[in-house]
Amino acid sequence: MDSLTHETEIQVFRYLAKIGCCINCCLRLISVRNPEYYINPIEISKKLKYLDESSEISEENPCIACLGILQQNVKGQVLDQIAEAIKAEDNDSPTFTCALSVPMSLTLREKSLDLSIRQNLSLPPADLSHLFLRIESIKDVWKVQMLPKIESMISKRSISGGTPSPFLIDISLIHDRDESDYEYLLKKCDPNFHERRNRNVKYSRNNIEKVLSTIDTDKFSEFFPIPPGKPMGPIKIDKISCSHAGVFVGGRYNKLSRELSQTPWFINGEKKMESSVQDLLCGPLLEAMRADSLKFLSSGREDVDVRTLNSGRPFAVELVNPRRTNIPDAEMKIISERINSSTDLVHLTSDLRFLEPGHLKTLKDGENKKSKFYRALCTIKDSSKKGRINLEQLEGMRNVKIIQKTPVRVLHRRPFAARVRMIYRIRGRWLTEQEIEAFKKNNPDDLVNNLFVLDIKTQAGTYVKEFVHGDFGRTKPSLGDLLGEEVDIVALDVTGINLHWP
Repeated sequence: MDSLTHETEIQVFRYLAKIGCCINCCLRLISVRNPEYYINPIEISKKLKYLDESSEISEENPCIACLGILQQNVKGQVLDQIAEAIKAEDNDSPTFTCALSVPMSLTLREKSLDLSIRQNLSLPPADLSHLFLRIESIKDVWKVQMLPKIESMISKRSISGGTPSPFLIDISLIHDRDESDYEYLLKKCDPNFHERRNRNVKYSRNNIEKVLSTIDTDKFSEFFPIPPGKPMGPIKIDKISCSHAGVFVGGRYNKLSRELSQTPWFINGEKKMESSVQDLLCGPLLEAMRADSLKFLSSGREDVDVRTLNSGRPFAVELVNPRRTNIPDAEMKIISERINSSTDLVHLTSDLRFLEPGHLKTLKDGENKKSKFYRALCTIKDSSKKGRINLEQLEGMRNVKIIQKTPVRVLHRRPFAARVRMIYRIRGRWLTEQEIEAFKKNNPDDLVNNLFVLDIKTQAGTYVKEFVHGDFGRTKPSLGDLLGEEVDIVALDVTGINLHWP
């Protein structure tokens, strides 16, 4: 037998009711676990003979076990405030998950009630061993009674257990004497109390349960009444908040400007550029989904003066606490078109779409595990040595291993390290006549005559600028080493990122 006899259930139920427990606590503390019994607890209590037909349990005072959490007046207040919070949030999620936070001193009250029953009732030894062994928690009873009402009130479906809903209703209930109730006991019974206090460590329910499992009845009764006293005032609603888990949207973009940072650029708290790729792409999205904020993620990043062309750079945006998440594909297409028509600095090369969690790993892996394509406009430093340079020799070079120390230009924000990177393919050519004529319109002849184009396929994470000019010998071998002459870079474009996305 792993439960109380029916006679003992009746005896314990009536004792709990007599000393000030509400009807829900009377049922749960005799281990009634059938959820249906809590739908109409008075009716079932009379049917099972726990209560006489003429008996009633007053709710005039807060319950000594749950502090009133399971009593009708508190539940009514919570319902009213949930309605206000949901209305203010205006979230379009069809489901919700409810989280309830209750005072930690309830653990002490249940311990006190257990000891009180053992002291005041003459129960069979077999029943004593099962007393309070499988009681129903306050939270579970609360959810059985409240979730159907919340569902009806807000027209959303509750999800409990398993994978929670992304839309969370967080309810926090507090009691004025909660902390003083358990701190007084722990101060005397927990050998680590003063050390915890000095470190300003908050107690958890597990801390309290661990201490309670080690102290005897006499010591417990010195610091906490048996049975627990009537609450000095009712339970209070600390806060009711609503939040939605982050939602990810992604696509690809071209960066068409050489004067645009990828994300907002601040130095000493001052914004250095008027806009950024993030600002231009994400503003309309933030507005459409009514999110609190966003986090911009991408497969690598380009420098301010580097363009990203062709199929574009894969990116994702996490919308933090969005209110609108059920956006059809047709509307996402309209948002994409709105972004593209609002600026000529960036351009979406694919329509925005919602992402799955696995997509983010793909994006992260793309930063260092995939290959990337670049086109660089380079120049010979000494024009007199142009005739010595054989660009055609680069064509035959495959899988050149280079070692790059952290570039000088990023040492202030990245740790020093020597990284091995691969140059998979490389090809160079001099400018065509058409290209030369175009460049001569805005550049001196001596510069134009020394220019050449470099197409390169590299391992992700390669510093291409430093590969070209060598970074004061910090990249070995550099393009200059391969050609046998000093070269520098004039401009750089990202022409391809080899990543299946999204």
